[in-house]
Amino acid sequence: MPPTFAPSRRHFNAMGGALALMALAPRAWADTTFPSKQIRIVVPFSPGGPTDLMARAIGKIMSTHLGQPVIIDNKPGGGGVIGMSEVKHQPADGYTLVFPSILAVTNPALMPGYPFDTLRDFSPLTVVGFVPHAVVVRTDFPAPDLQALVASAKARPEGLSYGSSGNGTSAHLGAALFAQRAGMRATHVPYRGAGPAVQDLLGGQIQFMFLDMSSALPFIQAGKLRALAVATATRFEGLPAVRTVAEQGYPGFEVHGWYGLLLKAGTPAAVTQRLYAEVKRALDTKEVRDLFKAQGIAPGDMPPEQFTALVRSDLAMWKRTVEELHITLQ
Repeated sequence: MPPTFAPSRRHFNAMGGALALMALAPRAWADTTFPSKQIRIVVPFSPGGPTDLMARAIGKIMSTHLGQPVIIDNKPGGGGVIGMSEVKHQPADGYTLVFPSILAVTNPALMPGYPFDTLRDFSPLTVVGFVPHAVVVRTDFPAPDLQALVASAKARPEGLSYGSSGNGTSAHLGAALFAQRAGMRATHVPYRGAGPAVQDLLGGQIQFMFLDMSSALPFIQAGKLRALAVATATRFEGLPAVRTVAEQGYPGFEVHGWYGLLLKAGTPAAVTQRLYAEVKRALDTKEVRDLFKAQGIAPGDMPPEQFTALVRSDLAMWKRTVEELHITLQ
């Protein structure tokens, strides 16, 4: 609230008044000088992966325009929990961000006693990139499209098996959701990462996968895997001839992953907007767009209020999906 003075006091010392205003509004004063020190982006995954590569590319450009170092701090473990915990316990001043995947909205549905409320404890800044998924099989698997895949599953008493990079990932949940929609029997085989799962897919130990495009594209381009569909609302630019799941008889079906930046809840609005503007500037550069394209990732550039709405929607959708399919992390 603005300061109130007694009616009889008509004049005050200019320096004293300025100091009084600074004391009354320290946050506003601090916002005008942001940033005044280095910024840290916590990546809750190991170095060298897609999140790490994106964070380093974006951080480099942000640092140039913010005039302060932007460092990347890898804190892997716990499906992103360790990295998010690091940011939760930092001041809400914009100097520490976390760069999680869609696990930030699937884990709360899957983990009893999940230690965060994603919307209460964090403030969504922006989606950095969307990760399309492709439904893939070996090139010699006798199914040219989704209908044939479903028919193959229904023709086998044991159904088909599918792999994922781990329990609770969007690949796991997406495939389970599709199997329910298609009325087909499908057994989930979790792996420690996409690499081992793909190797077993190539070896015939599992029959199909919902595979993120960054992992799928090299194998598709090399002729080792065939994409039956993409699980996006529209066709993927890099595979324009491959129809969507919705186009093949499952209207409204869409499963994607995303990578986004979160701030500590309570970060000042002016700081949030400054950081969003700089991330957006980085995402608009050719350097970053070329990197994303090579990784099979679609740039996000979603304002904070829209990202907040997406997080809220995804939290509700995955909670409902996990409950309906009785999925656990065990």
